Amino acid sequence: MRWLFADQHNEEEAARVKEKVAAIDHWWEAFQKKALTLEKLIAGKSKMNLAKFMEDTLQAIDPNLMWEYGPAVRQEGNRLVITPESRRFLRPMVRTILERAPKMPGWEFYPYRLAETLEVAILNVKSRVDVDITGALVDASVAPGRKVDLDFAFPNQPELDDDTAMQAAFVAAETLMGEQVLDTWIGTIGLMDGAPLSGSRPFPLELTQAAVATLIRGCMEQLPHERTQDISIEDGWATVKLDPPEEADDYPARSDLVMASTRNMELFQAFHSGHAFTSACHSRLHEVFCYLKLDAAEIEGGQIVEFRAKFEAALNPELVAAGLGGCIGGGSGLRYAYIDLALTDVKRAAPILRKVLSEHGAPLRSWLLFHDDDYSGEWIGIYGQTPPPPQ
Repeated sequence: MRWLFADQHNEEEAARVKEKVAAIDHWWEAFQKKALTLEKLIAGKSKMNLAKFMEDTLQAIDPNLMWEYGPAVRQEGNRLVITPESRRFLRPMVRTILERAPKMPGWEFYPYRLAETLEVAILNVKSRVDVDITGALVDASVAPGRKVDLDFAFPNQPELDDDTAMQAAFVAAETLMGEQVLDTWIGTIGLMDGAPLSGSRPFPLELTQAAVATLIRGCMEQLPHERTQDISIEDGWATVKLDPPEEADDYPARSDLVMASTRNMELFQAFHSGHAFTSACHSRLHEVFCYLKLDAAEIEGGQIVEFRAKFEAALNPELVAAGLGGCIGGGSGLRYAYIDLALTDVKRAAPILRKVLSEHGAPLRSWLLFHDDDYSGEWIGIYGQTPPPPQ
């Protein structure tokens, strides 16, 4: 279910959100009542069925919420991590959960598993994969899409099979990087195969955190200080052709896209790379990269570009004048027309999108959707009667 942009005028959707919020508040009430017992349990001075408690309270909000207790970072005490792990569409809900957390002395709450020390990483891999990664080497490099690829080698484990080595590499990366860096910046995690890439030099495992931080900092420093260019800039555009998918009754996300135009090929490739996408990797101005999806089923195939262009021409000046971003590209699919957007404030931009598109006759099945994996469950319908987008 969508969370940030749930329609409060839709009785069914509003009721689901209200039910979830009630479950969130019940969880925190139960947590406060059990806090002393939890502290004693963590200190080894009490017993309780912790898994059952978390299942009945936290996971009553959503069964896909995972949790982890550990020592506090900024004070004496304990920390609790609440994370949806790979189900990143739940992250907006997790943020709400933590926003409603009570202030409790001796407790810290986090939405991501934190980065750990080398010693913890070695112990974690040993306990989960039964591999001692002492002496491991790592090769880190910036890949297309502004991701950092990590390749591991385990010279002290020459008999290690590739499947087990891959598991060890992933657990090591996850533990050393922390979940937020892993989700946001890490691309491919693999094994060294022969000589490292030209210009790169494998380094000891203990230098991984510093090396990756340096690469990330370099990526951020290269970002422009200006907002993403909109379609009013006439030069520098490229046309991209994609292999068409098999014909179907409907297409989720941008799966029917066959032709696109863009001024930023790196950004376009990041949209379609298959890696997790985070807008913060591509803008220092807090832009959110999203897109309009317009049903063009009734439009002749050769007219989709013109169909899309009339909305772009009307919408872009309005967004630019309001200082909320602009249209930064577009595309045509087997069924849908797409308009790429960079928005600095989605909630303020939404009324403009609805007004302009409705005035120019956008189809009922028209949505604002998001490239960010954290927002993959979110959408805004252009009309109050707009149904959910195809999933």
